[in-house]
Amino acid sequence: MSEYHLLGRQPILDENKRIFAYDLFFRDENRKPDEAPGRFATISVLTKVLNQFGAREILGSYKAFVRVEREFLFNDLILDMPKDIFVFSLLFSMRFDMNIAKRILELRRKGFQIALNDAILDDDLLKRVGPLLPHFSYIKIDVERSPKDRFSHLLNRIKVYDPQLIATKVESPETAQFCEDMGFKRFQGYFFAKPKILKQQKIDPHYRSVIQAYNLLISNAEADEIAAYLEQHSALSLQLLRYVNSAALSLVRQISSIQEVILLLGRHNVAQWLMMIIYAQSVEGKQGTTPLALMAKNRMELMRGTWKLMYPNASRRELDEAHFVGALSLLDVVMQAPMEKILEEFNISDDIKSALLHKRGKFAHVYMFVESIEKCNQPAIDLFLNHYGIKKADYDRLIFETSVSVNKLDEELEAV
Repeated sequence: MSEYHLLGRQPILDENKRIFAYDLFFRDENRKPDEAPGRFATISVLTKVLNQFGAREILGSYKAFVRVEREFLFNDLILDMPKDIFVFSLLFSMRFDMNIAKRILELRRKGFQIALNDAILDDDLLKRVGPLLPHFSYIKIDVERSPKDRFSHLLNRIKVYDPQLIATKVESPETAQFCEDMGFKRFQGYFFAKPKILKQQKIDPHYRSVIQAYNLLISNAEADEIAAYLEQHSALSLQLLRYVNSAALSLVRQISSIQEVILLLGRHNVAQWLMMIIYAQSVEGKQGTTPLALMAKNRMELMRGTWKLMYPNASRRELDEAHFVGALSLLDVVMQAPMEKILEEFNISDDIKSALLHKRGKFAHVYMFVESIEKCNQPAIDLFLNHYGIKKADYDRLIFETSVSVNKLDEELEAV
């Protein structure tokens, strides 16, 4: 059994709804339940994760916010942590006494960035933490739990100290709009993965060519038939060729035909890239990295990888279907149409439809498990792993490999 496992990472977005940093969650497997909150990293856990996995493999090019306890803050091993990567986020429940104040000032003088984690914006915050507010680089405010009657007034008092403010627990577009109106430029929460009001009952024709190409790729159609279809849709062809010839793949020569693309990448990878085209254009129609694209990729890899851990002898078809559940799971957000209507356009099995529409059937438990990982729901994760006899070490490896794969896609999208 693993001594620890990486529980997950949640994106923190900037004002353009692009990833700014990740909030990391670790759990120490050696701790007893009554010793301390199990979701927060101890210095030993973080050190082990860095030594085994490496910071850049987990984070890509982004910073990481790590929630810390009092004992973490006073351990001198913290001084060896890379200060250009980690922001140490102090628990709001911590007792902010003189020793804490001195340690924060010491770490700031040494160049470390300190955040206040999930603070409730009320008068008590100013009383307990007030003198230290100028020394926090970031203040993360739990918008859901903060009273709204004096929210604007108290926020203006904090802004005087010029910290970077991060709104947390932002789980709906309405909450995100409230935070924008209050002047926040950093957001944490999965509001970006919530469908807007679904007014249209038809699929935008813009997406139909991608869907048809995807259906051809996962069918028994001949490669020349697929290539002919893609070449009829010049925008798709151009995007695929641009990707293949980008720095991401480091090819020794330029690829000039769609048929070569299919042979080089394989049907599965071309189909995956077509889905990424939809997600990558989901913010204001601009190509590039979006949190939806990375979230979809994360789901695809976790769905396929978890199914493989559950059933080591699973067929290629089952693995592809599990992967496909993740690929389709956010299309209602992108297309702003009901999922039922979207799924009518795809040649998919009833098992996939049942999982996405009703969270029932063959892939439902895996889909809900992936959602538990996104939400860092440790009890649900442990229950699933124990029920299916999945070793923690194998889970560690899956999370790590998925993170690396998502980071690679991020780099590829930026290179296109």
